[in-house]
Amino acid sequence: DPEKDALRQDWLTKFQKAAQADSWGQVVEAQEDYQRLAAEIAAKQSVPFIASRDKDMMQRLCLCLSARIQGLNTLNETITPMEMKALEPVFKALFTGEDLGAFPIEAHKFQSAQLVKPSLGGEIMCEGEEHSEWQQHQAVLKSVVGTVVSLRIEKIGLKDAQEYIDPFITVLVVDPRTNLLDTHDTPSARGRGGTTHVLFNHQVYLNISLEDMQREQAALFFEFKHYKPKKKKISTRAWAFMELKELKRDEEMVLEIYHKPTDLRKKNIKLHSEKPLYLHLYASFVHS
Repeated sequence: DPEKDALRQDWLTKFQKAAQADSWGQVVEAQEDYQRLAAEIAAKQSVPFIASRDKDMMQRLCLCLSARIQGLNTLNETITPMEMKALEPVFKALFTGEDLGAFPIEAHKFQSAQLVKPSLGGEIMCEGEEHSEWQQHQAVLKSVVGTVVSLRIEKIGLKDAQEYIDPFITVLVVDPRTNLLDTHDTPSARGRGGTTHVLFNHQVYLNISLEDMQREQAALFFEFKHYKPKKKKISTRAWAFMELKELKRDEEMVLEIYHKPTDLRKKNIKLHSEKPLYLHLYASFVHS
């Protein structure tokens, strides 16, 4: 992928320049270069075309860069310039699928670092969806122990897609006794795709780890909701669900859509439409 190759080469070059300044004792230059690089990597954390394994590596690289910046600031080194040099093979392996084995720096040296905020083209992103996604991502990495699951909800197919007011999707994680383990609402849809699709393209970070969901034998439910002005209420129009074994990382998942009401026991299931219309989503896994 030319875009990923260019990104890897750009980051590697910037890292080599920063690490060299660091090894020469050029504290200000090293700090500034590490800061810019960490901010650029952070800005790409929720990009859908990057695989889970690479997002995992990017998170660790950001933490190492952030820890080194703090070390240069406070003169309290948790990571040395020599250890920073050991990250070069990690930058070279990004997006290649190459397995480097163990990460070259021990986790306890960077895990508690205060992360550099994401930026695009030198502008720190303080607002907007990319920044709020990054904040959600960081919050969930701190609160969830194990594998963090993020779901990118792309779109839902409905024959009357144009007719809904302020549509959104509620994501539910439910155990076999119908206890609610986690829930999230997406923002209102971004628009329509032709006459038969409502577009979301929104990332949801689950507050429960993959391992805990497996222990609880949970399932994932997705409710499509919209506003009814006459009744002045929000109504569920249709729903979908998936078992955990259907959860595939880094590939498109396509779920059938069922007629309301939502049945968390999955006993009373009736297809919403005869047409080939589905809910489309992707999952990423990142280890906290």
